[in-house]
Amino acid sequence: MPISDLCAKGEVCIERGASLQAAAKMMKKHHLGGLIVVEAKGAKQPVGVLTDRDIVLGVVAENKPSTTKVEEVMSTNVVKVRRSEGIASVVDRMEQEGVRRMVIVDDVGAACGLVSADDIIQLVARELNGLGRLVGQQVENERSHKAWQSPRVSQ
Repeated sequence: MPISDLCAKGEVCIERGASLQAAAKMMKKHHLGGLIVVEAKGAKQPVGVLTDRDIVLGVVAENKPSTTKVEEVMSTNVVKVRRSEGIASVVDRMEQEGVRRMVIVDDVGAACGLVSADDIIQLVARELNGLGRLVGQQVENERSHKAWQSPRVSQ
């Protein structure tokens, strides 16, 4: 499965000059823990990443106003991965880079999504749940089959 099938798409970009209040409202509206920061509206080249943690540690904990600009607290360490990459290689890269979120880019380097470790954990949990159900069904099938083939003892 390519990582682009899993990542958050759509409203995941915000301008570097936007206020943190606007960023927080966007995160809330779209249920996101992070945003891709771009130079200007419509631009797709990532210049940073802003997370909910950046807002808490860089603004709330420092008593900065909500009008503080995104660029003042964003991380400029943008770790990018192509949208065609597989999930396993993305996990390896997250571990190597020490990041929980990665910007997904297209073939020309334009941002097209954002993926988090939580997104991958949820996918793995769903897959493991499905495998658990499959194993349970198999055990039940074996029990049914064994009972059907057992010789009956007449009394």
